[in-house]
Amino acid sequence: MKQTVRFYSEGQAILGNLSLPYKGAPGIIMSHGFESSKDGTKWLALAPRLYEAGFAFLRFNYRGCGRGQETSEGQFEDTTLSGRIKDYIAAINFSENTEIDTKRLGVIGSSFGGMVVLAARDSRIKAMVTLSAPARFQTPTKEQLSREFLELPSGQRLRTGFFRDAQQYDICQAIGKISCPVLLIHGSADEVVPVKDAHDLYRSAREPKRLAIIEGGSHALNKPEHLEQILSLTLNWFQQYL
Repeated sequence: MKQTVRFYSEGQAILGNLSLPYKGAPGIIMSHGFESSKDGTKWLALAPRLYEAGFAFLRFNYRGCGRGQETSEGQFEDTTLSGRIKDYIAAINFSENTEIDTKRLGVIGSSFGGMVVLAARDSRIKAMVTLSAPARFQTPTKEQLSREFLELPSGQRLRTGFFRDAQQYDICQAIGKISCPVLLIHGSADEVVPVKDAHDLYRSAREPKRLAIIEGGSHALNKPEHLEQILSLTLNWFQQYL
């Protein structure tokens, strides 16, 4: 069964897709990156692989993200880590009202989406995978904090309250409080998040844990050979722990 789904976070409609191979299947929740969506290359490649392996897969667009009629409500410029954590928790809550076996629930988060799932530390998650996740935020300048909005290279804008919200979170400390198995995947040639961040997160994490460095991998990890490694590592991790 594959269906379009809708649930709510702070009164805003969050749109997504649920693939359920059979009633009572273990489930995986996706947490996409900062300016990404549920329809990114990795997610569209991962969905059928998980389905064929017997895993349910919930993909959703964070508030203000997505394209066309599948854009979730809210404005991207209002994005904060706290807001995305609320959307992610709403997705977990939604999964509990489906036929997914939520006693076997995993998550995979990419980049900022990895920070979200680490910072949330939801105990209902029994296995976790992160891709290119940062260990920390860059410190904003006084000039940046003095403005109402920050213009992003993509042309989108972001309220500078994002930075004040982010200062509440210590991601290395958060991962140290997560009790489920964590697989950290990172590209050795990541041009956005230094590979050092992956090593810092790994040192802070509890066992069982694994760090997988993709040689030559960029931040997007979207070359076919790198994507294949991600799919294999991710599927094996969830099969082992869910």
